[in-house]
Amino acid sequence: MPKTLIIRACAIGDFVLNVPALIGLHRRNPDTTFTLVGNPSNLDLAGEFIPIDKVHSIEAQPWSRLFYEPLGDLQFDAAVVWMKDPTVAENLAASGIPSVIRADPFPGFGHAADHLLRTLGLPRPNLPDLWKPTSPDILIHAGSGSAKKNWPFFDELMGTLPAARAIPTNLSLVELSHLLRTSRAFIGNDSGITHLAAYLGCPTVALFGPTVPGTWGPIGRRTRIIWKNRLEDISRDDVTTVSNVILAPSNGQQLLPYR
Repeated sequence: MPKTLIIRACAIGDFVLNVPALIGLHRRNPDTTFTLVGNPSNLDLAGEFIPIDKVHSIEAQPWSRLFYEPLGDLQFDAAVVWMKDPTVAENLAASGIPSVIRADPFPGFGHAADHLLRTLGLPRPNLPDLWKPTSPDILIHAGSGSAKKNWPFFDELMGTLPAARAIPTNLSLVELSHLLRTSRAFIGNDSGITHLAAYLGCPTVALFGPTVPGTWGPIGRRTRIIWKNRLEDISRDDVTTVSNVILAPSNGQQLLPYR
């Protein structure tokens, strides 16, 4: 059975935007088994979408050696490396892997998810629809990877939404993905958790300020992005109005196409 090595070291949101490319790669090579190397807590998510053989940390041996030398006894037919620096890809080729593709993970134009698909010449797959609501809870995630991405009025919002619940902090990403699938909706900042909620198909309201959503916005069937240059200019009424729209019955179509 053919074996493909994927090397992708990135944050949660970046990896969620990489999932369409992984799905497309699997569909093009359905008999291939995949080994992923990067941040294991993020890469475990891939198993929710494609069959994964193993997941390894890029910081652990022997994989960390790829930053300065080839490795022996790598039994892979192909490798895909999404890294700006070519060193790891060059060392994989020198390790005897017959086909090594390296691409810059950051887009020069268009949406990041489309860019990652283009690096492999893959068409855009349909967005998944894994939302099966069994809970009335509207999940709130008030954090992100940067303070400048955090909307300042979540406390006020939660006071006006009786069904609002803060996300538990002790869940793995796989556990969280199952919680998001069963929740009524999700509201969050420009964060990896927001990307995950949106991609799963959970009705999602994403609050964007300094980041351009046309490049880095979450993708999903039931996603709305509120974007203003200054996050503090997004009012509580803005969020509740959009939340009411997204909570209305829909036919499951994608509400905000990525482009």
